[in-house]
Amino acid sequence: MKKLLSIIAICMLVFTLSACTGNDNNKDTIKLKIMAPIGTPALAQTYMEKTMPSLGDYVEYEIETVSGADPLVAAFGSGSHDIIYAPTNLGAKLISTGVDYKFAGTVVWGNLYIASTGYETFSLDDLDGKEIIAFGQNSTPDIVLQAVLSGYTFTTVPIITYVDSVSQAQAEILIDNTKIILMAEPALSVLGLPSKLGDNLDIIDLQVEWENFTGTSSYPQAGIFVKSDLDQDVVDAYLIEIAKSVSQANIDTATVAQMAVDLEYGFPLGVLVSAIPRANLEYKSAADSKAALETYFGYIIDMNATLIGGSLPTEDFYYTVNKIEE
Repeated sequence: MKKLLSIIAICMLVFTLSACTGNDNNKDTIKLKIMAPIGTPALAQTYMEKTMPSLGDYVEYEIETVSGADPLVAAFGSGSHDIIYAPTNLGAKLISTGVDYKFAGTVVWGNLYIASTGYETFSLDDLDGKEIIAFGQNSTPDIVLQAVLSGYTFTTVPIITYVDSVSQAQAEILIDNTKIILMAEPALSVLGLPSKLGDNLDIIDLQVEWENFTGTSSYPQAGIFVKSDLDQDVVDAYLIEIAKSVSQANIDTATVAQMAVDLEYGFPLGVLVSAIPRANLEYKSAADSKAALETYFGYIIDMNATLIGGSLPTEDFYYTVNKIEE
């Protein structure tokens, strides 16, 4: 009888262990959908997109790269993607309308420049009374340009003429290389090709001018937004990999540039090698970005508060990690 009970106990133990193993194997897979706009935000995650590191045994993810802001707005509105790379002010404005995302960190700290030709030392002084061809009216490029110009003393304030896109601004200077244009990376490096303006291109670094004006090193231009209900361990694991991805872009620029070519981002290798160092890629968590973000948003409020939803975001805007980032 004792022998029979022992056999029954062993069988029950084996069944229990098997059942536990079966439950683990049947754990629901988490499938993340990620969207990143082509340009500097996509370059921040290029290394990760190419190498596809594991985020856990039950996590799968796919990355979609898109052009322009319209797909980002649609993704926020529909909730179609779990993680979205977007301009920080765009994310703040849409979150203020009730979309269920949080700001998880910054990856681009400014990629804007003023470009022209024919100057020995191109500086803000050279803009006095001049026309500046700009793109992105009422968005980040316009906000930064206007903030910097407002903080500088001109005899005659420059006139801003807006075009619809960065490519149109490119076209203006290629037609007449004496024109002064607002430009962003990687489009700026396209102009620096030998077949375009080459070594004749003169630039003013608006990130440096922003620091001179505000006293803060730069502005959190583009960041990562995550759905509020995502598994926190998965998000934290993702952010760790993004920090590594950004680091690789800065450490091994040529390799990451080649990865972007392989992923068909649409820019030549030489352009990307030039653009990445001037894209100011750096991952900082939401908490570490907060002070710079509020400074940046403060200038947006002064210019047009509706561009971020009317006021500074509340604490609910910020994602908080629950483990130490590696």
